[in-house]
Amino acid sequence: MDILVCVKLVSESHYTDSFQDVPGERLSSGRLAMNPADEYALELALRLRESAPGSRLTVLTMAPKSAEPVLRYALAMGADQAVHICDPCFAGSDTLVTSAVLAGAIRKWSFQGLILCGQKAIDSETGHIGPQLSVQLGLPVVTGVLSLQQREDGLQVEQVRDEGTVTLACPASAILAVCRGTQMVRRPTISGLRAAHSKTIQILCHQELSIVPEMSGAAGSPTKVVKLEPIIHHHRGGIAIPDAQGGVGLLVRLLAGKGGG
Repeated sequence: MDILVCVKLVSESHYTDSFQDVPGERLSSGRLAMNPADEYALELALRLRESAPGSRLTVLTMAPKSAEPVLRYALAMGADQAVHICDPCFAGSDTLVTSAVLAGAIRKWSFQGLILCGQKAIDSETGHIGPQLSVQLGLPVVTGVLSLQQREDGLQVEQVRDEGTVTLACPASAILAVCRGTQMVRRPTISGLRAAHSKTIQILCHQELSIVPEMSGAAGSPTKVVKLEPIIHHHRGGIAIPDAQGGVGLLVRLLAGKGGG
């Protein structure tokens, strides 16, 4: 089985999208790390590979040059190879352009297998990449994935929904958007870190993906930031009620619109 995990770099401190920022430097504040949901997707992929001998696991990202340590961390966790889409013309891409670039890289080496990604990134919370990759590649998609295991005829997937969890069957060639789970995510071993240091990371640019620079990055992205406003939090004074009966009475009056008097 061939397994691909798409990962994104996020800032561990805070994300900024100010008009005063230097173009292409939205990820410059704080230490960069793998998006938590993507890291959990990688953990699920590693467990799946361990249960399917002969499988090969690849990590893929579209990010600046500073992504190399994160990719080597993924290799140290146990990924077999890493692919880095790195080109200044991709800076500022929205999710639509990002998914198109990722799909172009996936098609480049005729990948046919299971694709995992995080459900959402902590710096944007869009949840777009999984469904958009599904459209780009013509593959079925399951969102809200919490766990998975291999079956003879494909995969068994646990999906989170508003009303609880459901168990689904899906083909081995599909896209799974993974939630941040509750199980432990492994940390690299010393031998894994040493092995990752010597591995070659494949670099792809827009020429190799046959992508026109003007159709990518901020210039080619249909999503535009038109206005930014600070959020002002208004704090109201609280009322301390020493007993439950008094609290219930106050709540009833507030719901009835009679205030706290």
